[in-house]
Amino acid sequence: MPIHPLRTLQGKFTLSLSVLIVLVMTGLSFWSISREKKLMEETIVREGKALVESLAIPCTNTMLYEEIGLVDERGLLDNYLADLMQKKGLPVQYAMILDRRGKVIAHSSEPEVGRIYVDPVSSQALSAKDTLLQYPAAALLDISTPLAISTKRWGTLRIGISLEKLRYELSLLVLRYVLFTAGFILIAITVNGLLFGLITKPLKSLSEEMDRMAIRSDISAPPLKRRDEIAILHESFYRMVKNIKADEEERERTQRNLFLTEKMAAIGKLTAGLAHEINNPLGGILNCIYNFKKGGPSLEQRQEYLDLMEEGVRRIQKRVTNLLEYARNPALERQTTDFRSLLEKSLSLLDYQMQRNRIKVERTLPGDLPLVEVDRDQMGQVLVNIFLNAIQAMPEGGVFRFSVSAVEGRLLVRVSDTGPGIPEDLLPKVCDPFFTTKPEGTGTGLGLWLSQKIVERHGGTLQITSKEREGATVVINLPLTAKGVL
Repeated sequence: MPIHPLRTLQGKFTLSLSVLIVLVMTGLSFWSISREKKLMEETIVREGKALVESLAIPCTNTMLYEEIGLVDERGLLDNYLADLMQKKGLPVQYAMILDRRGKVIAHSSEPEVGRIYVDPVSSQALSAKDTLLQYPAAALLDISTPLAISTKRWGTLRIGISLEKLRYELSLLVLRYVLFTAGFILIAITVNGLLFGLITKPLKSLSEEMDRMAIRSDISAPPLKRRDEIAILHESFYRMVKNIKADEEERERTQRNLFLTEKMAAIGKLTAGLAHEINNPLGGILNCIYNFKKGGPSLEQRQEYLDLMEEGVRRIQKRVTNLLEYARNPALERQTTDFRSLLEKSLSLLDYQMQRNRIKVERTLPGDLPLVEVDRDQMGQVLVNIFLNAIQAMPEGGVFRFSVSAVEGRLLVRVSDTGPGIPEDLLPKVCDPFFTTKPEGTGTGLGLWLSQKIVERHGGTLQITSKEREGATVVINLPLTAKGVL
């Protein structure tokens, strides 16, 4: 049986393992990237603060000395900033010195000198009393520190450090983690496939062994070199096969016993029914013989006794004939038959009884009824049996309906009456041999049983439905061509 790859144990395990690896690696990668980013940012901030604070000392001294007239600061601050811009390691984007009003007195870009900055970043830097970190843009870090001694303040030193390199390195880090995770998943899937191949190979071998196995009484498990769960499964399978074989043998013994029991019950039922059916006419015959031995009966009485004896013998002969019909299983002699004519012939045999019982006949026969392959004599016997049962169910008159139709290569014959119907508890038994609902002496209980067997041997079915006081309906379903059991 083909199985979708994702529904196999290997597929499910591989998928689950891949999802687990992705989740774990994603969590680890996120944690690692966040940690690396934090460390890199802390490194930049630490180095930036150290650079700004170390540069603030000479800048403050220069501005102090210039104020008291010891030195001329012209060019010194610009040199400090120029040296700062030349330093390698930190990606310094700008450097400036602002006075207390926000005026640029020195800048790494000459055109900016003399301008007054009133933007929020500059305002925060001018008012800060300690080194301040600000992010004026997404990829820019602004570090400012006051140029002051005690409460005396001359201005503020600011530098801008670009974070683009940090972002680039983080992108490379993310890419490395993605490639590492993908490679790890591929390696895990490959290893998983190899491992599962080793695990499932004995399972597949066991499955093939199961398919080839025939249940025998002498079956035994072949020796295995394995000492794992597969070996346990292998031994369990052979134990199960032995149990199945034992159960099968027990079931066959039970069926044989049941068959013998049913056979003995049928023989007992047959014997009881036959003894009853034969004993009554034999009693009448013995009574007539007894009267003959006594002598004295008139010629008219003797003829009456002879007639009674003949009738009794014929009844016994009829019962024996029915018994032979029950015992034998004549072969079907199929021939292409016009079912319409077979119906008409069967009805004509019962025409007198229908008229005597004042039964009205309603028939539905299509004009294009196809031919059917049946044994004419046996199927005629079936129709007469069913028609006769319907007639006998309406001794005070009624309506006898039958219809025939061909549907999808089969012939449906429906026969119904308006008699008293069959009680629901007796309906399952009406086709049992020797079962009859007719008064004693008017039925043998073999008619419907024989009819059902004949229909089944033609490859058809005979079903009876009924409701009390609503009549009974018999439906015969026959194949149009010969598909029955010969």
